[in-house]
Amino acid sequence: MGATQLIYRSRKNSLPPSGIFEIRDSARRNNAENDVTGVLLFNRDYFLQCLEGDAQVVTATFRTISGDTRHSEVTLIAVHDVAERSFPDWSMGLVDSTSPDLRVALRDVLPGYEFTPENLSEQTATELMRRMRTLNYAY
Repeated sequence: MGATQLIYRSRKNSLPPSGIFEIRDSARRNNAENDVTGVLLFNRDYFLQCLEGDAQVVTATFRTISGDTRHSEVTLIAVHDVAERSFPDWSMGLVDSTSPDLRVALRDVLPGYEFTPENLSEQTATELMRRMRTLNYAY
């Protein structure tokens, strides 16, 4: 069954130590209710997120996320229809950019294996999400 996939990046604002897990837990609750799946990658400075689901629901979710004060400089990278979801079992996966599994995905996609969302093109971001699909990792 097809879905809409949306990928965006943003600059992460200062969070308390448990802040990233609060984001994940809230996203998992809300996404499960709305049949949205995806993954949130992060490093010290940036978020890179992929949302998947019904086009209207994904758009509404992105609008809500865009207004969240925990980040700024929200930039839409890609929106397209996909034949199948990349993260069908992840109501919201959470991956730290320093994870060894992410490094595996980065190896073939990004020069120097650097997770620098501000430099990602639509094609590279989409390919990174395709590669992430093969990982069995999210916490």
